[in-house]
Amino acid sequence: MMLEKVKLVFCISIVLTATSCWHEDGAIHHVGHQTINEQLNARSVDSIQYAISSEEYLKDLDKVKVDGIHGEVYIPNRSNHLNSFPCSSCHTKPLNELGNLNSENSKKAHWNIKLQHAEAEVMNCITCHNDSNLDQLRSLTGREINVNHSYKLCSQCHATQHKGWQGGAHGKRLGGWAPPRIINSCVNCHNPHSPAFESRWPARLNTVKLIEQTAD
Repeated sequence: MMLEKVKLVFCISIVLTATSCWHEDGAIHHVGHQTINEQLNARSVDSIQYAISSEEYLKDLDKVKVDGIHGEVYIPNRSNHLNSFPCSSCHTKPLNELGNLNSENSKKAHWNIKLQHAEAEVMNCITCHNDSNLDQLRSLTGREINVNHSYKLCSQCHATQHKGWQGGAHGKRLGGWAPPRIINSCVNCHNPHSPAFESRWPARLNTVKLIEQTAD
């Protein structure tokens, strides 16, 4: 009989713990009216009250809100910092007509750009640039993409890196981890025409300093 009473009290305590919360005054406040999703959301990362914020980094930043990531995530505005944007300011005629305007010996527009991103059979200029609206980028399916949201274009082929970028494992964070998040976009670190970083020799090891430190 005693064992059964203990089991009964134990079961009642579990139910109270699951549906109620105790306060310092000893009163029990039921939260059973909350759905499971509401209770889970209340315990989510976004509900954490951070002692600091990244707002101070946003004050003077020309920023754009990122699409497709939960919460407030921003990247630097790109279109306002491109010297030759909007493209339509120069591209007032079709590309073939503009190409014929220059003599054979003169340098044409964008002459210094060398596409070193993929093989020529896989990628050329109009793979990413919209030849019918040069102020917009173009997805592989022909959908227009705003220049500031070029990460949507990159994610089509670089899905693994994009997933890491969304979570914060890939890319450079401009503010802290506290919301709102401020991060660099793909093109802030990579040249879209030649995205691979050049090989570099590692920094020279200061053996003299190392000997001094180990001698102690």
